[in-house]
Amino acid sequence: MIRRFLAAIFNVQMLFLGLCILKIAIVNAIPLDKPVDTENAITSGAANDETVEDEFRNDVGVLMTEEEIKVLRNSYISPYNYLQDPIDLNMGFDTRTDSPNGSYHGGFSVIAGGNRPINRDNMTFNTDVGEIWGQTARLGGFALGGGVTTVFNINDNGDAGTFHTTGQLAPTQAYLNYQFSNKVDVSAGNILITTPWVSSFGSAQGGTYAMGNNTYQGVLVNVQALPSLLIKGYTAWGYLQYPNGWVGPQNFYNTMGGILGNSLPTSGTSGVGLNWNPVDSYSGQIWLYNFADYANMAYLDNTYHVGLSKLFSFDFSLQAFAQTSAGSSIPNQVLSPNQTTTLGNVSSNGLGLKMALNIGDNISSISFNNIFGSQGSYLNGGMVTPYTYGMEIDPLYTTPALTSIAELGSGWAYTLRNSTSFLDKSLKFNLSMSQFFVNQVYATQMTQATEYDASLLYRIPHSNMNVWTRMVYLQQPANYGGDMWQPRLIFNWTY
Repeated sequence: MIRRFLAAIFNVQMLFLGLCILKIAIVNAIPLDKPVDTENAITSGAANDETVEDEFRNDVGVLMTEEEIKVLRNSYISPYNYLQDPIDLNMGFDTRTDSPNGSYHGGFSVIAGGNRPINRDNMTFNTDVGEIWGQTARLGGFALGGGVTTVFNINDNGDAGTFHTTGQLAPTQAYLNYQFSNKVDVSAGNILITTPWVSSFGSAQGGTYAMGNNTYQGVLVNVQALPSLLIKGYTAWGYLQYPNGWVGPQNFYNTMGGILGNSLPTSGTSGVGLNWNPVDSYSGQIWLYNFADYANMAYLDNTYHVGLSKLFSFDFSLQAFAQTSAGSSIPNQVLSPNQTTTLGNVSSNGLGLKMALNIGDNISSISFNNIFGSQGSYLNGGMVTPYTYGMEIDPLYTTPALTSIAELGSGWAYTLRNSTSFLDKSLKFNLSMSQFFVNQVYATQMTQATEYDASLLYRIPHSNMNVWTRMVYLQQPANYGGDMWQPRLIFNWTY
């Protein structure tokens, strides 16, 4: 009896050992190549619909192994995730999941657009953007990565003799990356940074939905402290913004001097943030920023999902921020050479609310933002956004395609949006209307603007291509150029 019992234990141990060996073999053999699909995303990589379950459907041990592989695929920090991939950042993926032997990714965009002010000449442009990026296999947790971006921009404002071109060839990324135990990821060098107010989305014309990135020279650390808690911190001392060909200390702020009309050299920016997702129905983040020589900032954002049925659900979102002066660059500046008064200290507060109703593939939302501060402060409570200014990529709920209350000064705004998906979500249509009401500080400052947006995104099935088109109508005062139409068409191809 004892002999049979010991033999049974031995057989169980051998079975367990065999399953462990099989698990290791599968983890090292299976390509992990399914990206996350988001609004801007196109399908990238050679996605394989056949999984291990199809071949060994009745083997419980292998099914458990495959489930563990799925968890690994979805983990934020993983040897198979490439967090510095610029192509997937532009196309809307959080990470790229691929072979552990290193990765290569490229993309090309053709952007055609124009600004058509009422009763003025037609100002058009054509931009071709190419980007290539790669990262080596890991050795002891370390990997090298780099990328190059080329931009060819043609402008024509409709007048004879004004046709000109602008080109750029920039080594946008060159970095050392280190990962430890799926818990820590560190990147240093020319890197991507993706946070709410310091972002690497491109500033080339139309770049928000195309190739090309603004990169930073600095260090970025990600720590997956818990499965539901990601801690991020960064410091950057250089910034690469189109049309510059290399990183530098320049960035921009909103003194109403026109888009990208004012800039100052600074010593950079740093920040630390927490992303928390304890349950599927809630996600939140909190950030502390220092924009050197400009402002310190605390920012909070939360979203809560309420599911009523498979067809109906609600999303409720709340955001808030506070800014104070950091250094003397803003307080000592003046609005024009003829003005002797300075801008004043930064003292800004903000609140945002959004509610969305989801009915199948249709999303309808209403959002509100209010920015306020003390009398005599910078723009009477206006905020400073040196790394999103002029690009309309800030996280305020009411920011549409061309306008943001963050760039206009203190005041309030609201936005109505509707988004509908068709053809298995490969076709998405968006409509929105936004109104902005600004607290006027000086006589020529804009007090009100209205923007109407319509956009169509089509992800071409069975390809790594998409087409994105947008039409914007902006109503604004005559001293700001008057009412304006802006059509835009972008074709993206990734490989």
